Amino acid sequence: MRCLGCGCEIEEGKLLCPNCGKEIQIVPDFEPEIEDKINHALEGITTDIRTEDDVFGSTKVSGRSKWSKRQITLICSVIAVLFLLAAFAVGIIVFGADDSPEKCLEKAEKYAAQQKYDKAIEQVLRAVDRNSSDLEIRNQLGEYYVLDHQDKNAVTAFEDIISMDGENERAYENLIGIYEAKGDYQAINQLIRSSSSAKIVNTFTRYIANPPKFSYPQGTYEEILPVKLTANTAGTVYYTMDGSTPDIHSEVYKTPIFLDGGIVTIKAIFINEYGIQSEASTCTYQIILNQAHEPEVSLAEGSYTEPQTIAVTVPEGESVYYTVDGTTPTKDSIPYSNPVALPFGDSTYCFISYSQDGDASEVVTKRYRFAFEPFINVQYAVNLLVMGLKNQGILLEVDGTVPGKPGRNIYICSTAITINQKSYYLVVEYYEDPTGTDTKTGNLYCVGTDNGQLYKASLGADGSYSVVSF
Repeated sequence: MRCLGCGCEIEEGKLLCPNCGKEIQIVPDFEPEIEDKINHALEGITTDIRTEDDVFGSTKVSGRSKWSKRQITLICSVIAVLFLLAAFAVGIIVFGADDSPEKCLEKAEKYAAQQKYDKAIEQVLRAVDRNSSDLEIRNQLGEYYVLDHQDKNAVTAFEDIISMDGENERAYENLIGIYEAKGDYQAINQLIRSSSSAKIVNTFTRYIANPPKFSYPQGTYEEILPVKLTANTAGTVYYTMDGSTPDIHSEVYKTPIFLDGGIVTIKAIFINEYGIQSEASTCTYQIILNQAHEPEVSLAEGSYTEPQTIAVTVPEGESVYYTVDGTTPTKDSIPYSNPVALPFGDSTYCFISYSQDGDASEVVTKRYRFAFEPFINVQYAVNLLVMGLKNQGILLEVDGTVPGKPGRNIYICSTAITINQKSYYLVVEYYEDPTGTDTKTGNLYCVGTDNGQLYKASLGADGSYSVVSF
């Protein structure tokens, strides 16, 4: 049995509702219409009796009132009518002719139209008692609870329906409506996630936030990968690529993420339009392209005090390019063909290899320091060379002017080399035209670092240097 006041289930034998304390009504109430009919009939009969009594009167016999035959007949008729009315009322109560679920719902609708929701709830509770398996009636009960601002009872009613039928959309819609009115979207998210029905999840997917999905499964790929991130509904995807957990301050996903090499871990979260955040999803990719092989550099990074040569092993069928200022080399950089003498001071060499198909390798970077302190310093060695060239008539003056040419020669020494265990300054000759443009002449000179001896130098096909005296 249910309490007519709050709808709470009541154990058999209890006289008070454990929830609201209202006294239990064992004998059902007469409907107002039936009670009016009975009262009207009784009033008519009472009037008839009074009339008959006035007409026929009564006669006393032996000290008692003597009723006439007509009076006795009238009394019997009254008793019979009362019996029939009572039987009629009992029949209605027993058989529920006017208290069927349909009649209860009709009355509930009338009460609801008058905004008497507590009365409507009483009628629907009666309908539930008579047909507890009808979920439409139970939904109606929950909806009247909502209209009567009994949200707690409404939630219980809709949860009962869902426990009986996990695919009852009406119950889900009603329950979601209660949570949405309170702005409790987290409760909605949990409600939908707890459903085992794919139909319900698909219908109300806009309220949940699933972790973003990756367009490619994690793994190793031999191509540039355009990774796409997708969400189950409207909202925003945030991601990181440094191993950290993303949040609302992370990168916003808008276009595919292109992965072109190495090992990359992408972490992503989704926040739907209601502010519900998903768990993070993670994928790790290794991209191995058909790239060229890294150049092998012979000289290890570090500091040196004696002349050194940087030699590079060029992969078969490939070409190597390099820079000397730490910038990333390209095909427009210096092509490597022979070993390079380590320059004075600090330097950063970057090497890259290109395959015949134009695929590039990873860049190899080497940092060096060459602190060379021989008996003769660089500037003195260059001055000795210029004086020697003037003495031989190759130069007109020590300023580098050249016979028969409007420009002049410039001599630059940036490194030292070792030949047969002897050290030499390597000097490169440039011609500077009147416009100031410098061009290598192809002439190389060496100056002994210990004695200042002058030599003509040449570079062999194998990349080795040789010298001859002036």
